[in-house]
Amino acid sequence: MYRVEFGVVHEGCVVNELSRAVPTVRLVCPGGFIISAESADEILALSHPTDAEVDAVLAFLNASPSIAESELLERTPDHAYVHLLSQTAPGAGYCSQVVEKNRCFRLGYEIQMDGVEQWQVGCAERSQAEGLLRDLPALGELKYGRITEASWSDLVAFSST
Repeated sequence: MYRVEFGVVHEGCVVNELSRAVPTVRLVCPGGFIISAESADEILALSHPTDAEVDAVLAFLNASPSIAESELLERTPDHAYVHLLSQTAPGAGYCSQVVEKNRCFRLGYEIQMDGVEQWQVGCAERSQAEGLLRDLPALGELKYGRITEASWSDLVAFSST
């Protein structure tokens, strides 16, 4: 089993552009859905944002021609939850597509911070990890990519019910 950690400046990705426009905000992306070749539906969780940062995020999204809809879903003392529907996709595709193509799976959430899209994924074979790191530069500048060996129990946490 292998863990791959990578960070990429994802060209054409509106959420990564948002991270570069408002670099002080840590965006946690619990997931989304690719609806079509041109659109995706996503939720963003802003970690410990100020009111000014929430306003800056919403202003960026509302002004972006890549966004069809955006709204603040909930505001708590520690987080702001934003829904967005994009109407354009990154030219080279989404990171999730490259992760899937290389038969890797998510470990935790995608993080956007300081203009870098950051992921941790797992895979069964080293060739899958190497293929992922080989394919990522097509999306933009690869800031880092690390492969480490790990056990299944290190990568997958189970809770008893």
